[in-house]
Amino acid sequence: MCEVIMESSIAHEIFSHACELIISVGDYVRGAAKSKICTESKECFADLVTEHDQNAEKMLVTNLTSKYPDHRFIAEEMNSDGVSCQFLDDPTWIIDPIDGTTNFVHGFPSYSISVGFYVKKEPVFGIVYDIDNDKMYSAIKGEGAFCNGRVIKCSTTADLKNALIGSEFGSQRDEVFLQFKIDSMSRVVRKCHGIRSTGSAALQICGVAAGYLDAYYEAGPHIWDFAAAQLIALEAGAVVSSLNGGPFDIRSRKILVACNSTIAGQLSPLIGDFELTYD
Repeated sequence: MCEVIMESSIAHEIFSHACELIISVGDYVRGAAKSKICTESKECFADLVTEHDQNAEKMLVTNLTSKYPDHRFIAEEMNSDGVSCQFLDDPTWIIDPIDGTTNFVHGFPSYSISVGFYVKKEPVFGIVYDIDNDKMYSAIKGEGAFCNGRVIKCSTTADLKNALIGSEFGSQRDEVFLQFKIDSMSRVVRKCHGIRSTGSAALQICGVAAGYLDAYYEAGPHIWDFAAAQLIALEAGAVVSSLNGGPFDIRSRKILVACNSTIAGQLSPLIGDFELTYD
């Protein structure tokens, strides 16, 4: 019998509070998108952050800390240096206040708030709020996946030649790493209907859960980019693994999400693998 990591009624109470909070913060981000947006760079010129990322994260963390003072947090802006990003057994919120900051800066309508809640390193629930389209993807472990309260399921695509795949170049500009991604996409696109890169890892994974993408893969995203969405995909029937088809490690910065094991098995050999620094 699987260990019960949190009583269901408690999980539902925390989930409900998180949903209300995320909608409120989403309203702030939506309003901020209409103002002049000033940017700063983090690791490189293409790795952007705005005051609105920081404000949205502060709104989330301050509210949740006040209500749940014993909980821990892993959040993009407070943990971007990797130094304090310790993933322990304690109840832990994993937060990306704006997943798709570059899209947000340019007014491209694909960015989201991503919030995963974990206990003993296991997901309890995940919420991804597609701000511009007012779509809330969510899942509580063992209870299915939903978009705005309606059940979502992965596609039934059975052959890669009929599949639409999601992937991203990301913000890193290391030449070797970029070439790996270019070569990978070149191999994949020759075997499928097409590849889509829309700038939000969380929304791409939710796309697999909702059935309008058949798979998504990427090397480079951080734990906060997929902590919530990967549970949503699993609850929708997806297979989640490392790029090489091995077990998924949430700290590894490598992920393959597919609508079923057949697509995953056809896709994985084409992707290849890349050694990353796990900061």
